[in-house]
Amino acid sequence: MADKRKLVLNLFFLIGLLSLGVMIWQIGVDVIWGNIRKIGWHFGTIIGLWGLVYLVKSFAFHVVIRDGSPESKRFSFPLTFKLTVSGYAINYITPFGLLGGEPYKILEMKPILGIQKATSSVLLYAMMHFVSHFIFWMISIPLLLLIAPNPSIPVKIVLILAAIASIVLIYWSFTVYTKGIVNKAIRFSIKLPYIGKRMRAYKLSNQEKIDQMDFLIADLYKNRKKDFFGSLTLELISRYILCLETVVLMYAINSPVTFGQSVVVESVQSFITNILFFMPMQLGSREGGFAMAFTILGLIAGQGVLVSLCFRIRELFWTILGILLIKVKPIK
Repeated sequence: MADKRKLVLNLFFLIGLLSLGVMIWQIGVDVIWGNIRKIGWHFGTIIGLWGLVYLVKSFAFHVVIRDGSPESKRFSFPLTFKLTVSGYAINYITPFGLLGGEPYKILEMKPILGIQKATSSVLLYAMMHFVSHFIFWMISIPLLLLIAPNPSIPVKIVLILAAIASIVLIYWSFTVYTKGIVNKAIRFSIKLPYIGKRMRAYKLSNQEKIDQMDFLIADLYKNRKKDFFGSLTLELISRYILCLETVVLMYAINSPVTFGQSVVVESVQSFITNILFFMPMQLGSREGGFAMAFTILGLIAGQGVLVSLCFRIRELFWTILGILLIKVKPIK
């Protein structure tokens, strides 16, 4: 089992290295170096800023993990930080967002927490991540209407639809996560071709474990409300910290924007990239989201594309670090 785990971790590492090579080739070494020279020492600021973002996100994840059980008390914060950075790096370079990072986290957490606790913790933190997105978008909608110069009717319609969708998705998230999400996911997978028979056999032989996962997931919301809302608040705070990145970059090119404008930029571009979640490395969707956000705010769309390229260079740094951390022995 240990050899199999090591093999899978090495596979994650090799896929990460290959994807990084593709990412550097796609951006272009000249473009990377040119933007670093243009932004100057401010690149150090945004890299450090994202260190703070990952730190806050790690605290949000750690709150979910530490439920008072003996095994959770043995789970160190440095290990949580490592899994947070590496998990986001793997998610960034793989299509469909959660196909790499979450299984990797479970694989690393399993030796300490066991499969049920590891899986439920990862699913719960994923819920915090998604719900904080929805709340962030809802808060940003009235802000956009307040500061955008004469938004068009189509833009207003999209904003209203986005607000309704966010409310529905928040309600759906709470309902699904507290009423047996693992059982529901497995029942759905049984109906799928190729894997249906295997999932049916897995369900029959592991029903007790599946029920335990659902219990642990529901327990956070029903019996650990302080931890639940504490984790959600930390995840939401991290979103507002990362909005400072646009402020720093626009200041660096002598076109300063307000914090409110940067919040709108982040909400619009993250909304676009999440709709197009299946794009590995968010190719094209990120640039389109920034250009749209800058246009809505009456800013220069080309500057939005420049900011998005700087985002990619910063992501390159943290993705390299995250992939390298896969090879670091977990701190227990």
